[in-house]
Amino acid sequence: MTQTSKFRNLLVSCGAVATLALGGLVKPANAAEQFNDKGVQFDRDTIIEFQFLKSNNAAQSTFGVVNLATGEKTPLISEARAQDRPGRNAAGTAGKAVRKPFAEFTFKAGTTYALYLESTQKGKGTTTVYSLPDKNGGSQLAQFENDSTALGTQGVRIGWNDGISGKGSDYNQFLVIAGGGIGCPCKPSPVLTAPIPPEVPPTRNNAPSGRG
Repeated sequence: MTQTSKFRNLLVSCGAVATLALGGLVKPANAAEQFNDKGVQFDRDTIIEFQFLKSNNAAQSTFGVVNLATGEKTPLISEARAQDRPGRNAAGTAGKAVRKPFAEFTFKAGTTYALYLESTQKGKGTTTVYSLPDKNGGSQLAQFENDSTALGTQGVRIGWNDGISGKGSDYNQFLVIAGGGIGCPCKPSPVLTAPIPPEVPPTRNNAPSGRG
């Protein structure tokens, strides 16, 4: 039977993460084989949630996952506009430049993936960069803070260089976090079989700070 490891925040609390599967509990995030700039691969079907943090570039970007075997790209988080407001060095934030800051993706067992960032800037065309340096001609354009063992705890922060601005090792042009206690408002999946505590009505006072 195929099992699905869930790195999911259930609105029970800001830091709640459930790792459950069809039929019961499974191993937590350390079951992951890798989640870094060498590739993304798990030993079981695994759902990872992503949250957009902010952007600091002049391009309009889309973040997603690419299946390295098939080349299929799945866009996850897109900027509706490059910045919150016109102006030099203006930032993009959740709810403004990015209207849907949360997304999730099911990584299939034994399949190798990479992350990508596709960016369009007026006058400079569209550029796609990857979390694998080999797909960027040897350039590292994505920086992972923490590894797969952090997916079920504080999460993995991923900073991007969009490949357009030419700022070398600047990885703050598009920022996302994978897993962790990100306070995702996604609805619990129907495959979860363990009891879920009653939801606590969200208020302005208990919203996570610094998350847009």
